[in-house]
Amino acid sequence: MSVPFRVELDKIESNIIYENVRFTFSFHEGRFSLGMNGVAVFKDATTEYLFQDETVSSDIYTSYNIVTEPVNDGRGHGTLISIVSTSDSLPDLKQSFTFYDDSAYFTVMAELVSDSVVATNYIAPIVIKDKNIQNANPRWTHFLEVPFDNDGWVTFETRNLCQDGLSHEVGAFFTPDSGSGFIIGSLTHNIWKSAVEYESKMGKVDELKVYCGANTALTRDQSPHGTVRGNSVSSPVFFVGFYDNWKDGMREYAKTNTTFAPKRECVTNINPIGWNSWGSIQTDLNYENATATSNYIKENFQHIWQSENEPVYINLDSYWDNMNDDELRSFVRHCESNNQVAGVYFSPFVSWWDEEGMKNNYVAGTSYTYNDIRLKKADGTYYGNDIDGCFPLDVTHPATYSYFKTQIERLMNCGFKYIKLDFLVHGSLEGDFYDNSIKTGIEAYNYAMQKICDIVGDDVFINLSMAPLFPYNYANGRRLCCDTYYGIDETEYMMNSLTYGFWQSELYDWIDPDHIVVWGKDGNAGENEAVSRLISGIVTGGSFLTGDNFVSPAKNQDKAHQRYKKLFGNEKLIEVLKLAEPFEGQLSAHCEHAAETFTLERNNKTYIALMNYSALPKVRTLRLPYDECSVYNLISGEKFIAEKDCMTVLLKGKESVIFEINNENTGG
Repeated sequence: MSVPFRVELDKIESNIIYENVRFTFSFHEGRFSLGMNGVAVFKDATTEYLFQDETVSSDIYTSYNIVTEPVNDGRGHGTLISIVSTSDSLPDLKQSFTFYDDSAYFTVMAELVSDSVVATNYIAPIVIKDKNIQNANPRWTHFLEVPFDNDGWVTFETRNLCQDGLSHEVGAFFTPDSGSGFIIGSLTHNIWKSAVEYESKMGKVDELKVYCGANTALTRDQSPHGTVRGNSVSSPVFFVGFYDNWKDGMREYAKTNTTFAPKRECVTNINPIGWNSWGSIQTDLNYENATATSNYIKENFQHIWQSENEPVYINLDSYWDNMNDDELRSFVRHCESNNQVAGVYFSPFVSWWDEEGMKNNYVAGTSYTYNDIRLKKADGTYYGNDIDGCFPLDVTHPATYSYFKTQIERLMNCGFKYIKLDFLVHGSLEGDFYDNSIKTGIEAYNYAMQKICDIVGDDVFINLSMAPLFPYNYANGRRLCCDTYYGIDETEYMMNSLTYGFWQSELYDWIDPDHIVVWGKDGNAGENEAVSRLISGIVTGGSFLTGDNFVSPAKNQDKAHQRYKKLFGNEKLIEVLKLAEPFEGQLSAHCEHAAETFTLERNNKTYIALMNYSALPKVRTLRLPYDECSVYNLISGEKFIAEKDCMTVLLKGKESVIFEINNENTGG
């Protein structure tokens, strides 16, 4: 087989030219450089790791050997470049770079190998210092920071290149709106927490570090990252890509993850549409209002939300245990008689007892108290309940397994076919684990999530609520954000996650914008806020669970029911939702916290959503895709012909709108 690379070797450096890539390794300095499309991207990069409490860099090794060979894996054909560095008293360092045919990305991994046991909690395959990273395209102006999880109302953040930044698992240097991007992120998530960190001044990146062993305020850890041991210790495989459109790069990064760990097997090919009790009913949940909600949806919305043979979801959230098992089974049967899927909620990795309760209550079927299975820190002390008000459990402990196995089997035996799992970040915390073969928080999380999947089975929809973004392969869906109700500030918060986290739809079958509330537990949602929150759920293109109290809404019940039927009974909006594609946020040069314009092109139609997160009115100019088009306002039902390439739209305070646009010249 012919391999499209050329190698130039001498005693000083090796130049490997692969399609549009020039990779250079210096035998004299132990450093590597990269050029793409004739432009230097970075030079004099090293690999470093922590060994015996000292940071070791690849440029202090004394001997280097380089080998190239063809590869053909789940990502395609390409060339693997392996550099093995040796030096007395140090483990061998193997750096692996894989370049793929006709690809905009390559992968990199670092491995420590020794006859004796190697122990480390930090490996950085790429470290660039002394301003040796070039802005290969001078239009890169921002860096995207991705949060580790969605707990505590964290957001995606954008930094300009006059600021330092740190992103979890993946980061991107990019240019809004659809400009070029430099994407870097981990592709394997079985052991390590990883990060991309940089320092910059005056629009230039001075230093860049891509590493595993991340331990930050946003990982919630109160203990150092676990130390990994073995005769061979490897970093994750990292993705490094260069794209004309950074959004394409983020999508390809996400898709490439699934070539290492496939998504969970799909349970449904249609959007999960329905209801969740936490939006408004919350602690007042009982058998009567749950079954009454099932009936209300059957009578008013089900024929719109799904076709005759497609079920809707009626989901009990926290406080489902207000019901006994007979009531739970009866509720499931009631939903099934209405051609609905019954869902339920569980937080498997935490305990909600107080300090005394932890010590005095035993895990059912075991001789352990909840305090016995509480997660310990590396220093032997216990984690407290300062993260979300609950105590994290040691997910490797057999009594923890007994606890969540008993509860999940109980719920599955009642017949539930959807389960929402919450407070999962607690299962990824670093600590001193009962199972001493497990050394890191992510390793423990993978262990426990696989156990849950084995208990639940393949035919139950698993949705993650507050959880790490990675790993993704244990669930059919994941919530994009923390709790979101009807307030316009909450809608903007949720739309931040869609603006910058749209690519998660490549990792999960159905991304989740949280319960769609248009009236509210207090009945204080304004009409414009309600419409904005509704649109936020439509443009997400994934899960769509309403959250209002349909049985006994607060305040003016007649007005509440009118709003429910007007908004949730809008057939045109539901048709757009069922396209099952997230809209793309359009960003201006200053990178808004959340985009105010979202677009989608499908079936020869263009859909444009305009959001106003302000209490003040805004005048927006809508750029149209055709010189002459029909414009249909999916909220008001108004339809008109636009004869120019733009139109002016006045949005009231907190008001949003969504348009369907057809080309009049094609008869659309």
